[in-house]
Amino acid sequence: MSGNIQTLVRRKSSIDKVSGAGRLFDIFNAGFMIVLCFVMIYPFWYVLVYSLNTGADAMRGPIWFWPRQFTLDNYRYVIENPYISRAFLVTIARVLIAPTFSVTVNMLAAYALSKRFLPGRRGILYFFLIPMFIGGTTVSNFVVIAKLGLLNNFLVYVLPGAFGFFTMVLMRTFIEQIPEALEESARIDGANHNQVFVRIILPLSKPILAAMLFFAVVGAWLDFGTTLLYITDRNLYVLQYVLYMVMLSNQAQSMLQMVMSQGASAIGPMSNGELPTPEVLKMAILVTVTVPLLFVYPFFQKYFVQGMMVGAVKS
Repeated sequence: MSGNIQTLVRRKSSIDKVSGAGRLFDIFNAGFMIVLCFVMIYPFWYVLVYSLNTGADAMRGPIWFWPRQFTLDNYRYVIENPYISRAFLVTIARVLIAPTFSVTVNMLAAYALSKRFLPGRRGILYFFLIPMFIGGTTVSNFVVIAKLGLLNNFLVYVLPGAFGFFTMVLMRTFIEQIPEALEESARIDGANHNQVFVRIILPLSKPILAAMLFFAVVGAWLDFGTTLLYITDRNLYVLQYVLYMVMLSNQAQSMLQMVMSQGASAIGPMSNGELPTPEVLKMAILVTVTVPLLFVYPFFQKYFVQGMMVGAVKS
């Protein structure tokens, strides 16, 4: 009996040691995660705080956690600036048109190539696969875009990236997982391929459509390379390219002067009687470019994880 009691006491002491070590690890882990979160979030917070401060006060010294002289004039200056607002409208138009067109093209191709009875199906797949391994150079791509008449044309944001082989393969894999009995029953009822595609395939493919549309929207919003290579008309500049020009060291001053001069002539003086300094203008533009993406993900979150699980499990 006494031996059993001693055994229980030893086990209890060992459990207490393990639990104590576990609590110490939890405390260390929580502290490390708090520090890591602070390191990752603080740069964004600093940019936001800096953009909400008056330019003259920001020049007095660093701003750490809260604006010393709060103002919204910097954002009013950015939003009402005709140069930036035009770029914002072009970006919105691109985000609405290009991803929708791209997802439509890829979905149609995926549905057609998911049918094993399609003549030349394997050859078509190999043909689409070639550009993934043998891509054109910047010069050759520029020549093609120029020959197609897409230089300084809004369609350069839409047509060149309309089809993506990898996106099409993901969509085709998802479609192939849909039971063929659904299509067969629809054809027995007299439905053709168009009706099957619209009434069966599309409703069941919402997860993959949402996932691919999310990536397309983010890619279209963040891309400035297309403007850099193929656009010289300022009326077709996108917001990311404006930010790129503002941040670029050797061209920042001239770009900022142009932006500020257009803003001053169209908006007039701010409420405090001062124009924003280049630094606060940079921060305000950076926040304006970044924040809209934060509101995109919640609309796709419902289908995002399910769409990204395509092909992960084989039944």
